[in-house]
Amino acid sequence: MSEQVQATSPSQALMQLILKSSKATGQVLAAIQAAQEGDAATSQDLLIQAQALNIEAHNLQTGLIQAELQGQAAPVSLLAVHAQDHFMNSHLLVQVADILIGQAQTIKTLEEKLEKLEQKVGEIA
Repeated sequence: MSEQVQATSPSQALMQLILKSSKATGQVLAAIQAAQEGDAATSQDLLIQAQALNIEAHNLQTGLIQAELQGQAAPVSLLAVHAQDHFMNSHLLVQVADILIGQAQTIKTLEEKLEKLEQKVGEIA
């Protein structure tokens, strides 16, 4: 069992998994919003924070799995299912956000190029 899981009960580890995953989800959504507003630096910082939280959550999950493999399994409960649901959603959202943020940055670049092109056309006309 990992040190993090040994230091807490399985239910406390599951609650930590929910909290870290939920916080990661919030950071990811804020990162997407920042990207849509054109703030690439903030967006990247928030995405990095979300990824770090997901790594912590993944480590908790790994500790719980290792405990189960060593015969120290916690019973499957609604709390365990809920924790897994939160983690899976935040993990997937980070991956999707990376794509969305890249697209938002591409759109911003294209908008800037279009604006310059429109200015040149306006000067010619």
